[in-house]
Amino acid sequence: MTRETDTTLSMPERVLMLKDQEPDISISLHFNSSDYDTTQGASTYYRYIGFRPLTQFILKRMKELGLKEYGNVGNFNFGLNGPTDYPNCLVEIGFLSNKADEKKILSPAFRKQVAAKIIAGIKDWLKSMHKTT
Repeated sequence: MTRETDTTLSMPERVLMLKDQEPDISISLHFNSSDYDTTQGASTYYRYIGFRPLTQFILKRMKELGLKEYGNVGNFNFGLNGPTDYPNCLVEIGFLSNKADEKKILSPAFRKQVAAKIIAGIKDWLKSMHKTT
């Protein structure tokens, strides 16, 4: 965790904070929104193709929670996906604008399940790298 309070940091400040901490990996968690209340699901984002497998493993695990797949998006220009010093992934857990997703998101038990699935996805990714070496 990078923050324990609800503070506002600029994107350059966030990137610098991460680099100062020298992480092994960065997972940025978000809740999506849409103008259409029927849009729902989990999605993952990466900027560089080398980080695509990580995002795919995490999305696969997120779908095990009964979330629809909104997609795995590449070349995503988000500041926290920019550094190449460490693997990174942005996860959109669901849509707050969709009643079904919102109900899940509001559940503390569901949020714990999300954390467990993200960890499982990271472990899957690590295992896959071990198999190729």
